[in-house]
Amino acid sequence: MAKAQHRTPEYRAAYQQLRRAQAAGQWLVCVESECKRSSRDISPLDRASISHDQTGTVILGPSHLGCNLSEAASRGNRMRAARVRRLVL
Repeated sequence: MAKAQHRTPEYRAAYQQLRRAQAAGQWLVCVESECKRSSRDISPLDRASISHDQTGTVILGPSHLGCNLSEAASRGNRMRAARVRRLVL
């Protein structure tokens, strides 16, 4: 099941707008702070997704799928590393 932040009307509208733009042959620009590609350009044939802020409440815009997944993995790893792990003896 999709996370709650991916079920909001705003997210769905942004996702549909992204799909329509790519179907129309428009080039988009990756909004991730650290784009993993050599160019921020998203071609109509590239896999793209919708990026949101760390809280999941503010939609930032289109990004390369790889850039979005990389940012999410980095954020998740930081959150897990911050937890205190206690061993049961």
